[in-house]
Amino acid sequence: MPLRILLAILFGLSSLLSNAEEVEKSEIDPDLKFEQANGPRVFLIGNSLTWDTVPSRLDGPVRWHVDCGKSLPFIFANPDKPCVKTSTLWPAALKTHRYDILSFQTHYGSTVVEDAVTISQWIEMQPNARIILHTGWARALEAVSEYVSDSDFHLDEAKMAHSPSYIEKLMARLKENFPNTEFSQTHAQELVIRIANNVAAGEGPFEDMRDIYRDKIHMNVVTGRYLMHNAMRLAVGQPRSVVGFEKIPDDVRAYFDGHLDWLEKRRDEDVTAPMPTPKAIAIAGAAKAKADAEAAIVK
Repeated sequence: MPLRILLAILFGLSSLLSNAEEVEKSEIDPDLKFEQANGPRVFLIGNSLTWDTVPSRLDGPVRWHVDCGKSLPFIFANPDKPCVKTSTLWPAALKTHRYDILSFQTHYGSTVVEDAVTISQWIEMQPNARIILHTGWARALEAVSEYVSDSDFHLDEAKMAHSPSYIEKLMARLKENFPNTEFSQTHAQELVIRIANNVAAGEGPFEDMRDIYRDKIHMNVVTGRYLMHNAMRLAVGQPRSVVGFEKIPDDVRAYFDGHLDWLEKRRDEDVTAPMPTPKAIAIAGAAKAKADAEAAIVK
């Protein structure tokens, strides 16, 4: 066999082996697989209300650090043992990879000042990322009262509540710190209030706003999660999806899609946040009083 042909064969075999090694490495090395994936890279930090947006079903390369029931300052100070075992610990994630979108979920226990300081430190690690504030939502029996809370959230001691006022003040601080960064939010808590208003008016498929929850604060795994997953998809910039939620009843899906259509206008147009109707406030207050009375009897 001529030397020229033999060398060509050997070179071809070498290339095949090299390519096979790269494929095998990408299948074994999750970091390499993540880097090679198409689409904007997304990283979410929060607790179970972030988990209820089902980040694993977002399109493209996505990772998360989820620690149940914890606030952002706690997660920043204690990153080693998040409750969701598929988490990528945020120190390694943000130091070793570039992300296009970061989502941060506020929660009970922190203040506007503390959340702003914490989120600012993460933004400094990823200065080119677009930032989403995931509002989360309150416990079903407290969602309406928290939403209309008039606390002075600019004060150091005012604790977080699921209120548009809290998010607005936090957003203002972050925009002041990072004037060239793009900020948005999921408006998830506003969706809950719109549903509470519908229930009070006898509109829609639900007789009680608690029907979209599976317990005191978490979303129903089919219905509520469909809504919150697609709220997150809209914030990230991805199309609506029913993947993983195929069991959702058609009427419930159509109802939620109407709220998501509103949310899309809320994002693109100057649409104001909804406010609870007087009837919704009365119904929520009565339900809370009844639950408190029943709890007192049990004790």
